[in-house]
Amino acid sequence: LLIGMAYKKDISDVRESPAIDIFELLRGRGARVRYYDPHVPSLAIKDSVVNSVKLTPALLANTDCVVIITNHSRIDYEMIRKGASLIVDTRNVFKTGTKNVIKL
Repeated sequence: LLIGMAYKKDISDVRESPAIDIFELLRGRGARVRYYDPHVPSLAIKDSVVNSVKLTPALLANTDCVVIITNHSRIDYEMIRKGASLIVDTRNVFKTGTKNVIKL
């Protein structure tokens, strides 16, 4: 599950967003990739349109890994921290480390 597809925080612009490259790379390697972004309800990636999913505890419980790419203000990071088994934090959202967070 990718969190944040926009180019930068709290906007909807996806032009030149590295999140699209990450999405395509993971999908190309066979991963089932979904995303959540409150500013980007749908997104054209290659020849398909992908929709943002609803961020819920059930979704997090059934997700192998959450990757935080864009750290929007309107995201419930505490729910992510509690519900995800593995989090890759590329934006230093989690200032203090927990056992399920990998910081990049």
